Amino acid sequence: MATDVSTQSAGYEHYQTLGEHYDNERPGYPISAVHKIAAQALPLRQFSRRVVDAGCGTGIFTRMLADALDRSFEVIGLEPSSTMIERAIEVTKTIRPIRFVQSPAEQLPFSDRSVGLITAAGAAQLFDRMRFYVEAHRVLVDNGVLAILQNKRRHEGGFFRSFELFLETFVPGYRTGTYADAQGGHSVANFDAELASDNRFSTVMVQKWDWPRTFTTQSFEAFASSTIQLKMARAAHGNETIINELRSILSRHCDACGAIDVTYSTELTTAVRTTQ
Repeated sequence: MATDVSTQSAGYEHYQTLGEHYDNERPGYPISAVHKIAAQALPLRQFSRRVVDAGCGTGIFTRMLADALDRSFEVIGLEPSSTMIERAIEVTKTIRPIRFVQSPAEQLPFSDRSVGLITAAGAAQLFDRMRFYVEAHRVLVDNGVLAILQNKRRHEGGFFRSFELFLETFVPGYRTGTYADAQGGHSVANFDAELASDNRFSTVMVQKWDWPRTFTTQSFEAFASSTIQLKMARAAHGNETIINELRSILSRHCDACGAIDVTYSTELTTAVRTTQ
């Protein structure tokens, strides 16, 4: 059982100071994707009905998943950031308990073959994933499931295209299609290719859902303020420059009521622990 929690990715540290807007403005996930993951957990035998959400942040996805599962499942949220864990405990009000534990994804605090399902929603890009996959394999039961969710901006045109160009201009090292990573920079995150090349897992599948969301100019600014990218941009160019530029883009794309319509694509990658 891994108990040393001293090793944490560089990326998580940004979230120690990003909790203010995180819970209110993060885009969430399509309920159909949540139900798809829950359906994969249902066949698990009674003794392996422990579900772990790694990198749970303030518990946005953890709560959605708990609501989609019956009471026979134990749901645990893991998060290395103390401020995020505090927020998760504060805002979680469900008819069933969720346990939140401060822990990195790379050193899961569970015994071997004791977890039926591990999820990571909007967080795995920040993990040292080679270590995470080793740990996931260790704690998952035979035929246990690893499920990674990632929201991607549809940036073919419109506001999200302008926002991507803004990020490429002002965020050091950022390019469209990359994510903040465990080393404190930006890189691609090909979860399906990584898992397909790992013989500890099999039956790798990718499913996608496109869905719309409407922001106000104020709510998008609050959302952007909860991201690592805007924090990096502010550090590099100053708060006034970044906020003024962001507001300029928002004003060019919003309608007369201050609304901005965008499209997200949620990508679900699942893999099954091989029986050994």
